[in-house]
Amino acid sequence: MTEIDGAESITDGMIASAADITVSTVVIPFAQFVPLIKDVADILKRIVDLYSTAQHNKKITKLLMERVAAAHSAISILREDDLYTSKHYYNLQRLVQVLQKMKNYADVITQYNKVQKFLGAQTIESSFNNLCKEYELSIQLLNLTLMVDFRVNAEKERKILQDDLKELTKFQEALAESITDANKKMDSACMNITNVDQKVSYIVEKVSAMAITMQSLGDKGANQTKIDSIFHESLLPFDDYEETVIFRGDKLRKYIHVKTKEEFAFKTVEKGHFNMVKNQVTILKKLKDCQNIIHFYGITDGSDKYYLVTEWAEHKNLREYLSGSEPNSAIKVRLGFAYDIAKGLNFLNAVKIVHRDIRSENIVITDRYIAKITNFKVSRGIEAATNNLAVDKECVRHSSPEMLRRGMTGEVMDTKRKYDTKCEVYSFGILLWEIAECRTPYSQYEDFMEITQKVIDGYREPFTPNTGIPERYQELVTSAVDQNPGLRPIFSKMLTALQDIFHSYDAESPASRPVSIKKRVPVRKDTALFNWGSFNYLTIDKAVEEHKKGTMDKSIIYKCFDAYANMGNPKAKYYKAYYISKGWSDLICSQGERYKITANLYKEAADRGDEYPDAQLRYALMAMQGKGVEKDMDVAIEYLLKAANNDHLVAMFNVATYYFANNNNEMGKYYMIMAASKKYEEAINYCKVNNINM
Repeated sequence: MTEIDGAESITDGMIASAADITVSTVVIPFAQFVPLIKDVADILKRIVDLYSTAQHNKKITKLLMERVAAAHSAISILREDDLYTSKHYYNLQRLVQVLQKMKNYADVITQYNKVQKFLGAQTIESSFNNLCKEYELSIQLLNLTLMVDFRVNAEKERKILQDDLKELTKFQEALAESITDANKKMDSACMNITNVDQKVSYIVEKVSAMAITMQSLGDKGANQTKIDSIFHESLLPFDDYEETVIFRGDKLRKYIHVKTKEEFAFKTVEKGHFNMVKNQVTILKKLKDCQNIIHFYGITDGSDKYYLVTEWAEHKNLREYLSGSEPNSAIKVRLGFAYDIAKGLNFLNAVKIVHRDIRSENIVITDRYIAKITNFKVSRGIEAATNNLAVDKECVRHSSPEMLRRGMTGEVMDTKRKYDTKCEVYSFGILLWEIAECRTPYSQYEDFMEITQKVIDGYREPFTPNTGIPERYQELVTSAVDQNPGLRPIFSKMLTALQDIFHSYDAESPASRPVSIKKRVPVRKDTALFNWGSFNYLTIDKAVEEHKKGTMDKSIIYKCFDAYANMGNPKAKYYKAYYISKGWSDLICSQGERYKITANLYKEAADRGDEYPDAQLRYALMAMQGKGVEKDMDVAIEYLLKAANNDHLVAMFNVATYYFANNNNEMGKYYMIMAASKKYEEAINYCKVNNINM
């Protein structure tokens, strides 16, 4: 079982007790300790940020945050009389590394697009426990006195851990319910994926990568020609569809496919918005496997107009559907709509997309009575700046008080107050009220400025008594529309709450399908003490800087990489492997042993998330050549793809040639053009020789 990034396994006999570690005493100036103390403060700040934005495992993250805060408090008061020996220096280095691992671990477990790769509950739990063991030993070695004895709360923490993991499993099950036809093959790149959890992971990873790439191109001011050359979004043939007499408004009309007789919605796209819509559709098409998001097919042109082509929703939008319902009718159906929308919103959140206009007009109901999210015209990536979102009379009923306040006063929002998931949670809360009441929010007020002032002042529409709406549902709505954004629930909590409410409303409701949990294999770690003066107290970053300069003695730099690698630093592991491969190390062993050590170090660095694409590439090449590891082309391609998706140009080029060799020209062109667009000369030449438009 491999541990989560930043939390290597600590097995019996592999970690020394405080009494076992001895080192010769060498006086070290206190100035050398100051950067390490600052590192602890920086780690604390980052983990606090992670806690505030956590979408999953928030309680576990809080436990880690408390430990980092306790360490920071204890260290920040230390002075020259407390820290002055090489033993102190090593032990503080060790503690900083443990805290860094805690931060990395929190970064992984709090975001679904990262934690979905490590969904084995035992992996998350064992990683947490191992980190705590390392933390306790590091505190003991430094002889620090903490304000809190965390060991006293061991049983309480175990329960917190189990609660968070149970919630994560429920979330995965709920999200899996939104995936259509779990056993259907998706595409050539995912032919062997049949399990629902694997399918969710694949879609999340693929769409996240595309969304990030598209956002990056937009931020860099890439022209549309460049975007088109990368994503190849071609128009649908207009003649394949036949117009019907059914229309909704002046922009939406029903069409039927001439051959298949399938029904489609054609929505007019203004020419000035064509490229923006096309770029969005490029990404949104990939969400086709989520049954709670409208299926986007593409764009077509006909009769001097462009049309956005989506699936047809027989029962119109949710506002129109609810207008014909009575509050006491079909509660189970309406709870199903609420659950459907929650699944769709959580899927969007998993792929880092914020819709930004959640209201009943933007939810449609299909002929199978499934609610689907539509109208993504103002959607953005979660990390994108969203300060320019206008609040108009169409969306004011569902807008959060913080957004309405900005719209009323004209105040400029800083980055901490931009439109985010908390605003989206509020909008969803108002929508849940509307689903329960079957009426428009604030319908008694015609003046939208009056609505704005009411909401800013804290007024919320009450529930009508005795309608049969579950009390827990009403409580969820109340918390979602709280005046304080920090007190609103996160989307994952809303999803699992609505999952329980929906399934428990009718005792005969089918149970959620179980999700298979993948396990990984533990990574071993060596610990050692070093003569820090032998490499001039270089930090790992300073050593890398000296390596790039090429002026310092390589044997000194290698000692630094060796020291930090044996402390578990992944960057150091990569450079240690690189130095060994170049013959710049002091290792005395056979070439075969050298290959094995190098391959193992590259793999350990490569498996630490997406930070080290060089390691991913070099391990791929060793697997391809069978050096130090069993020759395995599947493994080689797996790591090449990881490096390519992390913008490694050499990997992009190699992946492209692999796809071309296997007759997958579409993927071959994608990676080759990506490499060429980033000025990789071999890719540029390849495109020219093979007439590939860049």
